[in-house]
Amino acid sequence: MAERVQKRCENSVQHLELMEKIKLFDAREIRGIIKKRKDYEYKLSRTIKSKEDFLRYIQYEMDLLKLLRQRRNKFGITQKKRDIDYGIVNRVMNLYKEALERFKDDLRFYVAYMKFCKQVGYNDVVSRTLTEMLQIHGDKPKCHHIAGKWELEERKNINNARTYFINGINHHQESQLLYTDALQLELDQADEAAKKLEESPETSAEKSEEMPLGIKRALIIYKMAFKKVKDVSFIINLLNLCKHHKNTKKLENEIISDLTQEYSNKPQMWETMARRELEGLSYDPQEEDSMEIETQEDQNSLRDRITNCNEVYQAAVKKLKSETMWSLYIDCLLEINQDLSHLPNYKRKLLKNALIQAHQAKKLEEKYYLYWIDMLTTDKKDEASENKLYQVLCYGTDAIPTSVNLWKMKIKHLINSGKDSLVIEEFAKASKLLGGKALPLWRMKLLYFQAKHSEKVQDIFAEAMKSDGEIAKEMKPLYIEWLVLTKGIQAARQKYNELAIQPPTCLELHKKMAELEMIQPKICKSSARRPHELATLHYGKSNTQVWIDFILFEMKHGEPMRVTDIHKRAIKTLQPALTDVFITEYSLIKANPDTIV
Repeated sequence: MAERVQKRCENSVQHLELMEKIKLFDAREIRGIIKKRKDYEYKLSRTIKSKEDFLRYIQYEMDLLKLLRQRRNKFGITQKKRDIDYGIVNRVMNLYKEALERFKDDLRFYVAYMKFCKQVGYNDVVSRTLTEMLQIHGDKPKCHHIAGKWELEERKNINNARTYFINGINHHQESQLLYTDALQLELDQADEAAKKLEESPETSAEKSEEMPLGIKRALIIYKMAFKKVKDVSFIINLLNLCKHHKNTKKLENEIISDLTQEYSNKPQMWETMARRELEGLSYDPQEEDSMEIETQEDQNSLRDRITNCNEVYQAAVKKLKSETMWSLYIDCLLEINQDLSHLPNYKRKLLKNALIQAHQAKKLEEKYYLYWIDMLTTDKKDEASENKLYQVLCYGTDAIPTSVNLWKMKIKHLINSGKDSLVIEEFAKASKLLGGKALPLWRMKLLYFQAKHSEKVQDIFAEAMKSDGEIAKEMKPLYIEWLVLTKGIQAARQKYNELAIQPPTCLELHKKMAELEMIQPKICKSSARRPHELATLHYGKSNTQVWIDFILFEMKHGEPMRVTDIHKRAIKTLQPALTDVFITEYSLIKANPDTIV
């Protein structure tokens, strides 16, 4: 093994000597390169070879080549450029060849090797490698794609690219990627042929009505694709590909005919047909030349295109009657309504009608109710519009009674309208329906009563404490804070003692009470200590911070002699996994007592 390594290292000595001689690298750097290469060579000489060792070695040589070029640019040295670069490039290529020989099943090496060959201008090597890759990895459609794209984009060889794509399709008859590649190629070639025909005065008068050869080939490829790939999104993608090319109306008619017959139960098909109407690409199966974007003189008016689009969607929702189809319909109308500089009233009317119809069909999603409400909110304010807005708010909460957002908007509207009796009634209804999700509404309710009926706030808190566990848990800290502000610290302490042991427990309650105790004009140590005692009792097993907070309180405001005892209790109580974390945090406090505020 040592002899093999030595021989391979000696093969690189010549270009290393040249690098040192022309002062691209000094002697120390050259020794470093030799040592590094020898290390890699020993790794590659082991009985069990690793892909990663090859990749690291290759990357090292490529980095060396990059550094070499940077040095040349920096020092302006151009001598022996070809000899030195060739030595490193040849070394990288040999490493790739060896890796490919040993790891033929790994496509990464082929792709990386071809990428490197392209960078250094060895295009012929890439073509040979593509052939080898397909012999081994012909079962992967991606390889045929890579080969075809290389011939098409780098070699400009249309026939070879077509051969790769078609061979790939023959082996992978369900490959969407290869059908798309082949169709794109033929459409591009048809465009090139049409352009040449237009530029040729001799043949312009003899233009045939017959389908161009490229389009004929594209049609054959499409028919193969439609037969083998049963995927509406894929067929739609092929249709969209065609509309960006010339002379494709017959091909597009063929695709649309298949779409409407085969996929009439798919929302995507109806969406595509409606969107085409909006673009002015009408389809009439009785008229082959129907599908062409009209010239500016006879182009359909914007109103006609929107109307035609709307009619397709109307037919779609009658046939499919699904929430998805209604959502696609309304999304399109929302896009149309983004620009109200033309036909604003007509666009808004279509949108409102669609929203009403979707609601009546019980297929309207929450986000569309919210948009509908927002749209009505911005309309002119009169009694009729206010009544319509409230009606839609009721539509929303009736259709989706678990929507927090819809209830919030409804109750907010009632508050702004001054309908106090309805506000209280709707709060009660929403709280019952939403359960634990009603917290935002409880917050609204609390603010409302504080502003309008402050004498009833105590009852609201009492009601919240008997409500869903999550509501009670979140409202407890607010309750204590309100008591301190309105009735004083003694009332808050008394209620805290009740709430602290009343399930569900709430860490925020203890934190809030501790904060409130510390802002009193005269701090009562025993009362201020109680929230920390209860916090460690309820959360001391899984939360290190409650112990740290307790310790900080005693060090700053309580009795520092208690800290040792609290520390011992924490060690005994905390889960084993958290003990080390606590010890570290405590040590930081002890080491930096001056940082305690």
